[in-house]
Amino acid sequence: MDSCIIQLTKAAEKYGNLNIRPCGRDFFPKDVFGKPSKKAGLGTPITLKVDGLSNPIETDIPIDKTGNPRWIFRKRKWVKDFVRFHKLRPEDTVTIYRLDKRAYRLSPNNHNHQVDEKEHSPIKSKTPKKVVDINYNRTCDCPKNHINCLTAKDWVRSQVAIWELYYEKRDIRDKDIHPAVFPISLPKKCIKLFTHRGELVLDPFVGVGTTLTAARDLARNAVGFDLNRKYIDFTNKRLSQLEIDFGDKTKQIAICDDAINIPKYLKENTISLSVTSPPYANMLNRKRLHKSTRGNLRVDKHYKKNLQYSNNPRDLGTMKPKEYAEALAEIYKGILPLLKPKAHCVINVNDLWENNHRYPIHSYIIEALEKVGYELRNIIIWDKRNLVNRVGIFGWPSNYITLTITFEYILDFWRPS
Repeated sequence: MDSCIIQLTKAAEKYGNLNIRPCGRDFFPKDVFGKPSKKAGLGTPITLKVDGLSNPIETDIPIDKTGNPRWIFRKRKWVKDFVRFHKLRPEDTVTIYRLDKRAYRLSPNNHNHQVDEKEHSPIKSKTPKKVVDINYNRTCDCPKNHINCLTAKDWVRSQVAIWELYYEKRDIRDKDIHPAVFPISLPKKCIKLFTHRGELVLDPFVGVGTTLTAARDLARNAVGFDLNRKYIDFTNKRLSQLEIDFGDKTKQIAICDDAINIPKYLKENTISLSVTSPPYANMLNRKRLHKSTRGNLRVDKHYKKNLQYSNNPRDLGTMKPKEYAEALAEIYKGILPLLKPKAHCVINVNDLWENNHRYPIHSYIIEALEKVGYELRNIIIWDKRNLVNRVGIFGWPSNYITLTITFEYILDFWRPS
């Protein structure tokens, strides 16, 4: 997915002029450039999906009397709404992503805000954000050639490629808070397998802070990112209530920003493990019709409701499967240099069943991440049969359909040495 970063000027809020000169001619189709005025003739419009605006924008780009582009979109009243909605200022930057030949997405970059590591909240600043000050070196006494602190006995137990995981009382299972949370035991097991005490763990889609909670339990440093401010606020509150202290003085920091900006926060060769459960493409962007919810007092209130994370176009949960895999790979391409050599990258995903068609999202992700430099090491099955209740008979008697809710994929990659 091609993209272009542009810097805002005072003219953006005052006149709606968005300076798209840095994108250049080749970033847009040739026929989008119209005449100097509407009467003289418009170019063939492109569609802009603008973060924060409910309706897409169709516009062309005018040229001046000499035939050169004016480098602003002809329709520009929406620019003022976009700037005000996100409280942007001159010198802030936004990114235009090319989705296809005639479709683009416009999203703000929040990287002009420093991180307050004590309060875990953004502080507005005109200076570029500094790299997060967080330790990434092991504090244990394990031999240097060991990839974790496990004993040989624990190692053997962990080699089984089918995992059964359980939720505990501390887990968040309220869909009003977050529609899809994995148990603390999942990132905990990955952290034990692939890191030492004191090392740095990353969760690019931190949600309500499950990975950071696991890292705190295991005396690992951790940083998590999420687009949604309410999830970051919840994570900070959740972390503040944890009382575990091993004397290692580890930090767990939650940052509200697009995962595409993670390289602006962390140094290269510092991350020992990236582990996450990203949105499963647009799986939640529909009414819940699972038969298992009907008559179940715990979840019945969500029957026929849409539990989509947000309407932010940069939210991976708004994208179709293949577009989603490409966007995910673009994010992980930026994360790759941040990983230590042979550091592991774990992604928990599920496939999508929609309109009587199966979309193998796990395959799309494997292919996309290998293209940007990752190497697949293991495929682990999360056996969820112990968590599934009251399932209906799907497809009977003429269409055999396996229950995808009974298992998920845990994809284990690493950065080649």
